[in-house]
Amino acid sequence: MPKYFHGTERISMKRLLSTLIVIACALSLASPGLAQSGQRVGVFDAQRLSEETDEGKRVQSGLNAFRLRMQGELTAKEKELGDLQSQLNAQALSLSVEKRSALEKDIQRKVLELNQHRETAAREMQLEVGEAQNIFQEKLLGVIQGFGQDEGFDLIIESSLVAFANPSIDVTTALIDRFNQTFKTESEAGSGEGN
Repeated sequence: MPKYFHGTERISMKRLLSTLIVIACALSLASPGLAQSGQRVGVFDAQRLSEETDEGKRVQSGLNAFRLRMQGELTAKEKELGDLQSQLNAQALSLSVEKRSALEKDIQRKVLELNQHRETAAREMQLEVGEAQNIFQEKLLGVIQGFGQDEGFDLIIESSLVAFANPSIDVTTALIDRFNQTFKTESEAGSGEGN
């Protein structure tokens, strides 16, 4: 799966806001009163979650299948264009001016079609990736919130937003397990309804 977040402007604003939140939380945790009250903080690696959860692997597999299908369509169009160019090269001297001109126009049309198809495929892939990321992030947020509440955490934050975190507060593996359990249960319940 591509990087967890996309869109440089959104990343910059999210990173700025998140950094400010982290600083505020760190300052509040550094105060003696809060530190003694037993605040629980955890960090997680979003990339690991997207790569190691069953859902993340399923999403990645779906995106790879989509990419391969689009690539197959492009390859077929490229082959068709290559065949026409080979035909023109092989018959260039024996074709009449009209037939040669018609074949050259056909090749130009095919080049335009191929370029349009490439652009369309790229846009469709961006839409698929964006939709898959949004759905995954929504599920992930629900899992993190549930885990945090169940386990008594006061703050769980993505590790790339933190300059340093003691490895003992990394909850990535626990979140992967919770995520897999949550969505395994959902998929089993969904498959049981159809029977």
